[in-house]
Amino acid sequence: MTIRILILIFIAVLSPFTGLFAQFDTLRVMYYNTLNYPDGGDPNREDYFRIINGYLDADVILVNELTSENGANILLNQALNVFGKSKYQRAVYTDGPDTDNMLFYNSDKLTLYSQWYIQTPLRHINEYILYYKSSDLTAGADTIFFYFYSAHLKAFPEDSLNRLAEVADFKSRVDGLANAENIIFGGDLNLYTSNEPAYQSLINDGIYPLHDPLPAGDWHSDYSFRYLHTQSTRTASFGGGSTGGLDDRFDLILFSGDVLNGDNRVHYVSNSCEAFGNDGNHFNDALIDFPLNPDIPDSVTYALYNMSDHLPVICNLAVEAQQDTTNSALVITEIMYNPPELGLDSLEFIEIYNNGSAPENLGGYYFSQGVNFTFPAVTLNPGEFVLTAINAAAFYNTFGMNAYQWTSDGLNNSGELILLKDNFGKTIDSVWYEDGLPWPAGTDGQGASLMLCDPGSDNSLPAAWTASTNFVTNNQMGNPVYASPGFSECSFPPVADFSASLQEVYPGGSVEFTDISTNDPVSWNWIFEGGNPANSISQNPTVFYNSPGVFSVELTVSNAAGSDTRIKTGYISVLSDTYDLVITEIMKNPSATADGDGEWFELYNPTPFPVDLLNWTIQDNDYDTHVINSSVIVPPGGFAVLGINAVSATNGNYVCDYQYSDFYLANSGDEIVLLDPSNNEIDRIEYDGGTNWPDPNGSSMVFTGNAADDNNIYSNWSVSNSREPTFIGSAGDAGSPGSNGNQQNLEQPGFSINIKVFLEGPFDGSNMQTGLSQLSTFPSTQPYNTAPWNYLGSESFSGSTPLDVVDWLLIEIRDAENISSATSSAIVAQKAVLLKETGNIVSSSDFGIPEFNFNIVNQLFLVVYHRNSLPVISSSPLVESSGVYSWDFTTGAGQAYNNGQKELAPGIFGMYAGDCDGDGTIQSSDISDVWQNEAATKGYLPADVNMDAEVNNIDKNDFWYPNLGEGSQIPE
Repeated sequence: MTIRILILIFIAVLSPFTGLFAQFDTLRVMYYNTLNYPDGGDPNREDYFRIINGYLDADVILVNELTSENGANILLNQALNVFGKSKYQRAVYTDGPDTDNMLFYNSDKLTLYSQWYIQTPLRHINEYILYYKSSDLTAGADTIFFYFYSAHLKAFPEDSLNRLAEVADFKSRVDGLANAENIIFGGDLNLYTSNEPAYQSLINDGIYPLHDPLPAGDWHSDYSFRYLHTQSTRTASFGGGSTGGLDDRFDLILFSGDVLNGDNRVHYVSNSCEAFGNDGNHFNDALIDFPLNPDIPDSVTYALYNMSDHLPVICNLAVEAQQDTTNSALVITEIMYNPPELGLDSLEFIEIYNNGSAPENLGGYYFSQGVNFTFPAVTLNPGEFVLTAINAAAFYNTFGMNAYQWTSDGLNNSGELILLKDNFGKTIDSVWYEDGLPWPAGTDGQGASLMLCDPGSDNSLPAAWTASTNFVTNNQMGNPVYASPGFSECSFPPVADFSASLQEVYPGGSVEFTDISTNDPVSWNWIFEGGNPANSISQNPTVFYNSPGVFSVELTVSNAAGSDTRIKTGYISVLSDTYDLVITEIMKNPSATADGDGEWFELYNPTPFPVDLLNWTIQDNDYDTHVINSSVIVPPGGFAVLGINAVSATNGNYVCDYQYSDFYLANSGDEIVLLDPSNNEIDRIEYDGGTNWPDPNGSSMVFTGNAADDNNIYSNWSVSNSREPTFIGSAGDAGSPGSNGNQQNLEQPGFSINIKVFLEGPFDGSNMQTGLSQLSTFPSTQPYNTAPWNYLGSESFSGSTPLDVVDWLLIEIRDAENISSATSSAIVAQKAVLLKETGNIVSSSDFGIPEFNFNIVNQLFLVVYHRNSLPVISSSPLVESSGVYSWDFTTGAGQAYNNGQKELAPGIFGMYAGDCDGDGTIQSSDISDVWQNEAATKGYLPADVNMDAEVNNIDKNDFWYPNLGEGSQIPE
């Protein structure tokens, strides 16, 4: 046998180590007599079928006793392809002389190659040949075929010879097929004992004798076979079904020898065949008699009871095929299946490793084969291990570390399948080990564990595994124990990852990158698109970005065991270099100190964004030039003062934000030219020393216009008439360095934003529920500082969350002439705010209406972002009244551009719920990449769409699924 990892593919780019390996997939097969469906006493039974298969999630479903093609369509469309599923397809319906059979199959895994029916005097036996959709088919690999047969043999004990004749017809058909493989025969065979001629013919006659995975015997009314009985689920008569309780094994699944032995890449999973729903405690009783089966949900038990008088028979088939390994990065990396002990092996354990670059929540993950254990809500970070053991106390006493304890018996010393599944029953990793060659020696009772050195290797090869050589202790019998649970005695290849100090900068800005790779890399190779430098081999480099754009970053890390690459596309955003800095005050001729100590000029930033002057240039028209060589932030609506001397004691007693050199302000006339890092001219002043411009001595020249006026016109300048508080002390030169002086008109009056918006998730009919905000984990700092928003604001609140708060929103103001031009290039401000239960927003600092302060050029449009809802933008400009700009999204679909919201109640509209990853679309990745990782957990989580502090099926079924396919209408 071999070890396999099956990781179902959802979004390939999520995994840094995609590849094709030989894997074991698991197919669940179900045969089920549906009791004259859809006719009968209770024709509306598709809901019961939906519940049953919703629990089993079978890949191949073969049913008996369909009475019409309409019944097949109802089961397909109303019981199987529901709640976002579309994977099931069916065979062509063949109408025989009595009730009919049907095949439903998982088209994600299987394709129906052909179908046929075998005529018998009573009912058709249907043949369905399928093949497995392995990822290597296009490369010319051998195709895995399955020959499924669905039969409903003649009933009643006296019809045993008729059943034999029907089996003979089947044998004649299958024996005439050349090279048939992986034959599965089943259905309602109406057999009372294994001594019947039909049964004996099935297992002995012809070219392809079949094998029964369950015990032979006289099953009818025999208590010793009570676990195998499939009829009847009832003791009361209704719906046309049989009564009498469970006492007959009529429904069977049999396999050809190649399936039993795995000769043709399909292997029956030992002990997986069962009469589903039969716990052995209802012999001659109804399935719903007390006590109910404790191993399945009560809803499933009642569905089985109401759907049919038969129980379905299920089994699992392991399929060896090529699979794309993506999505989950969990790998089984160590197995101690036969420690050196007599009797019960108390040191058995299984180790799981997170070989990815992101944390993974194991809540609800479980072993479906090998051992019985379901993980609690535990997060496994990249490079970390988690352990399960047969005896947690003995494990701790021996290895000195904690392990979860599984609830079943020990692992098979001869080898078996270990199958790890997620909380949806999808295979995460499967390992089929053996106790002999070519598997490593020394692991079958000789003291060593099986260990996978490279979790990214092709672990279908026994050569990928080795016997541990890490000595731990001698047991009580003096036998050595070798294992390395919780760490690796091998050298693992590194897993690349990194972070950045900023993801949004202006031209000339710098970003510090930090390597956060796991598994101890020893070398680093960075590639910085648009950066300076463009490459680096430092572990934690600093990079400058001088041109606007959106740029990717790539890191390759290596150690002795291998290398790994992580690419973050569009990771760094360098904002537009169209600035609006204004030179607003000039001290060219101080009198309280020498010109060489006291010259300075002031810059004002009228925009809502900070500007960093690093790598900017100041120069004149001649020879003076200086490149600013350190970070100087000009805040939104604020000032920065640049001077020849930064020492207050000698510069005239003002605070200088940056000291330049090689730049002088001539008293007789000069120029100040401001260039950004791309050498774009941002501002220019050309004063003449008194001909037209002011020519003060001991006072500054001050710009008296507003930020939108031309500051290179002499009529907009005056002589400062007072020494304002930004100077230190009362004596000295006049001016207002770093402030809006009494003669200046730079700071515009602020305005407020007042909107009303509803979220679909927490909406309760009139307002929104607020329970989420009262969690201890509700963030007091805005949560939009991550992708895809990458908002850098520091909004927060202190103390308890107000009781009427629902969640955080991110609002964005766009200044544009009309809605069609209100694209991302028109963004002028963003702010994180708190949403109240009434739909209104408040500032996090004072819980008042949010305020802004910048110049409005055109008209204001407002975008509202929420972390798991589709964003909306006002369809028209905000309405202004007394400095308050307002908009109510809730009164109509058209209040959002392109009707981009949903009617939540008659006449009340809100934002679509279900965009769990915030990418502006509601699609399958919201479930596969977010919801599945958070399901069955509680807290402040992106997948908690209805915002009740818990991620469950309500979020998926009631909110995400109805909105599937919706997308943002925001102009880009």
